[in-house]
Amino acid sequence: MPNKIYLDCTPTYNSGLNTGIQRVVKNIVKHAPEVAKELQIPIVPVVSLCGAYYTFEAFPHISPTKNALKTFLKKIYVSTRAFLDYLLPTALSRMLYHPSLAIFANKVTDKILFSKKREASREVTMRPNDIVILLDSTWLNNNYKQLEELKQNSIKIVAVLYDIIPITHPEFCTIDLTNSLKDWYKKAAPYIDGYIAISKSVQVEIQAYLKQGKFDYFYLGTNFSTEYDEQKVPDSFKNLFKTPNTYLTVSTIEPRKNHAYILDTFDALWQSKEDVTYVMIGREGWNMKHLMHRITTHELYNKKLFLLTDTDDNALVYAYKHAKALLFASHVEGFGLPIIESLFYRLPVIASDTPIHKEIGRENISYFDLANPSSLQHIIQTQNIKPVHDFIWQDWHQSTKELILKSKEI
Repeated sequence: MPNKIYLDCTPTYNSGLNTGIQRVVKNIVKHAPEVAKELQIPIVPVVSLCGAYYTFEAFPHISPTKNALKTFLKKIYVSTRAFLDYLLPTALSRMLYHPSLAIFANKVTDKILFSKKREASREVTMRPNDIVILLDSTWLNNNYKQLEELKQNSIKIVAVLYDIIPITHPEFCTIDLTNSLKDWYKKAAPYIDGYIAISKSVQVEIQAYLKQGKFDYFYLGTNFSTEYDEQKVPDSFKNLFKTPNTYLTVSTIEPRKNHAYILDTFDALWQSKEDVTYVMIGREGWNMKHLMHRITTHELYNKKLFLLTDTDDNALVYAYKHAKALLFASHVEGFGLPIIESLFYRLPVIASDTPIHKEIGRENISYFDLANPSSLQHIIQTQNIKPVHDFIWQDWHQSTKELILKSKEI
């Protein structure tokens, strides 16, 4: 029986983001006190700073301005590196892509823009048989000395893994992310006691990649936002969903999410005089310059085509409640949380027919074939969309409890 279980939330605490992984971390932290009471074991969220862990009461509120500044600085970093890559000899230019350099730049930016000074009284002293769950973006934790010290003190280290897409599908990710993840798996492996994936599909992929170790999986939860107040949703946002045929996408705009396929579909629908609207909710990700230009210069932009990059959870719930259907065209996923969120709010889902979507969506959603350019178009035109009836999925309390129990057992 462990003395305490610690949830390492460092990247989410410092990053200012509120996308997939960050929403998972925040929901598990939110439900940890109830689970701790039920299981009669303390569960403590912590943040790492200079090799030490500190407790915290709440995640800091991050202004959209600081997030925008971080995105701008990241673009400058990538552009500067590309310029130096062009100038320097190959032997030297390779050093520009060392994973530690990108992680260091990310940490420095987060420290300047987002981090807060930690009080010495909040520093944590861990004891043998405690468990540290690396709940967050684990590849950003390259403090292997800290992991080594935990291991030497007989503290169990469990890593939550969201996917290994940068390794299995590097064409959909930045070279920094691919290099960082490969480096993390190689260097962290000696200290990790067990890996817990967020789906059976991810567990199988990780097991095949690492070949040795202890592995398990758990499922993420629903009811990610129960404090919904429709009065706080701006009228300008509500107006997007006044028409009965407004379709929704919720995800970072990046290559593997495949927004281009959906936009191609809607171009065909609009050309056929179909009265449909497409709303994209998500921030701009990597390598999307061409698509972003296509979106923002589209003749129906802000008429039938909308892009919202700063939507809070309250407005997101409104979107789930009032859209016609969620569209999810990803080439590959670790879980596909928007599918579960949509079904929770009784919003029909039309998703690409990938193994992970079928594992999560099961018979509850409609599927289209990415190899067929008109597959999604046909579903929308024929309205062959499965309605959502009695969808049941575990809530975040159950998800958190499952993670804690499996972390103890692994």
